[in-house]
Amino acid sequence: METSVRANPDNKALLLNEQVNLLFNAIPNSVIANVIGCLLAVFMYKDVVSPWRLYPWIMLMLVTTLGRYLHYRRFRQINPGPDTCEVWFHQFRIGSLVLAGVVGSSGFLLFVYDNSLYQLVLALMLVCIASFAITTMAPSTDLVLLFLLLLLTPLTGSLLLMHGFRGLYAIWMVPVALVMLALSSVRICRNIQHNIVLTLEARKREQDLQNFQQRLALYFQDTPLAALELNPLAEIVKWNPAAEQMFGYSRAEAEGQKLTTLLASTRSQSALDNLWTSIFNKRASEQVILENRCKNGALLQCEWLNTPLIEADGKVIAVISLVQNVTQRLENERIKQEFISIVSHELRTPVTSIKGSLALLASGIMDDDAEKSEDLLQMALSNTNRLHMLVNDILDVEKLESGRMDYRFGKHDLCKLIRQVVAANESLAIHTNLKLVSNLPETPCIATIDPDRIFQVLTNILANAIKFSHPDSAVTISLEQSGGRAKLSVHNFGEVIPDSDRQKLFTKFFQRDSTATRAKGGSGLGLYICQKILAEHQSRLDFTSTTRDGTLFFFYLSLSDS
Repeated sequence: METSVRANPDNKALLLNEQVNLLFNAIPNSVIANVIGCLLAVFMYKDVVSPWRLYPWIMLMLVTTLGRYLHYRRFRQINPGPDTCEVWFHQFRIGSLVLAGVVGSSGFLLFVYDNSLYQLVLALMLVCIASFAITTMAPSTDLVLLFLLLLLTPLTGSLLLMHGFRGLYAIWMVPVALVMLALSSVRICRNIQHNIVLTLEARKREQDLQNFQQRLALYFQDTPLAALELNPLAEIVKWNPAAEQMFGYSRAEAEGQKLTTLLASTRSQSALDNLWTSIFNKRASEQVILENRCKNGALLQCEWLNTPLIEADGKVIAVISLVQNVTQRLENERIKQEFISIVSHELRTPVTSIKGSLALLASGIMDDDAEKSEDLLQMALSNTNRLHMLVNDILDVEKLESGRMDYRFGKHDLCKLIRQVVAANESLAIHTNLKLVSNLPETPCIATIDPDRIFQVLTNILANAIKFSHPDSAVTISLEQSGGRAKLSVHNFGEVIPDSDRQKLFTKFFQRDSTATRAKGGSGLGLYICQKILAEHQSRLDFTSTTRDGTLFFFYLSLSDS
């Protein structure tokens, strides 16, 4: 780990910064030790050593100690970072070596040549100082070694001057102590550096964890998906703003509640039980669609993506769930499937009829029967028109939704337009034994419209009325003027449309689920197209439907000034 830290320049600076902080933090203790050492020196050597040697040394010690303390105070005030720690390290080295020289000089200045007891005390004091230096300067091995060398060399020289080579055992006691202290300092320094590395790595992991937690919290709060944290009992621990918006429950209302509060059916409860079992057994993400109930009672189909949070021992401690409302997506998929089914049927039926009619005519079997040949041609033509209308409806929907439908507005007589619609659909009414009735005012009724699109709207409504009317009944198309508006309506007697279908009736591909509806066929696009066209005319299609009064589809158009 030490190698990996030193290999990176940034890590090396961090390591040195920690070492410098440890070194400077030891200065207060060193200051106290120096003051105590000066007091002891005065107490012990005032009557033994010449005042001209003792007190100058005391003053030098105090000045050096004060300098180091002021240096320490400045370091704390500035509180330097890794980018300037090397400069402070060099300053600390200089101060420490000066202190070592001053303290070590006591080996000459305070050495008593004629008293072995004071010699022993001085040696012990210097060794104690050396031991103390090891612990305070241990983060830097080379600094400790230089400090010890400056500290003990004068004492060794004094012993040599006193004993000469005759007392080698006394002379080498201090160097042996120096070597032992040096070896101890190397070991201690390595341990301290190792601990610093571990501290830095732990601090980095903690910082990374805090950053991750902050990012996770921000993501949890800001994600557009509803996000929940669940404990192993399926209780809600965290609830983000998107969940509040989706389900209607505030954070205070939701947190602490069981997840079952959001479920709307026993089928969803069973799916949740299976999901929970699978997550805790497999310890892997699971996805499920549940039917959920909001606070206001609304039902939602929601897709839940659930990810377990797993401890090092493999225990699942929580589950993070991201929830997306897929009600509209599932409805679109249902509509798409219905559309494919409807269009397949609507395409297959006329194509089959056209193919069969043309095949009979091409075979020559009907050459001698002109009447049947004419019927087959009419059948082929009718189904061709039906096929053409279906394709046009699909193309019109695409144009309406993309905004590419062309509108040519102008002032036109609605009475004249309705007569054209009736004429165009009269043959269809006769074919189904229905009577077309028109109630129109005698005077022209002028409105600013796109005549082709309003013609298309009226034709769709009238064709539906004819398709779903009781046999031998009448279909009435009317125009009424009132207060600057014209009311256009189509009335028939047929199957009643329930009010529950009111919202769905004008959506794409909607087919009422009834035998009559399926028998009549259709793409389910006509009323949707009508509503889109009328929206461009600042109007909308509506209806009333009862057994007694029949069904009435109507809309309003603003009249133009004559």
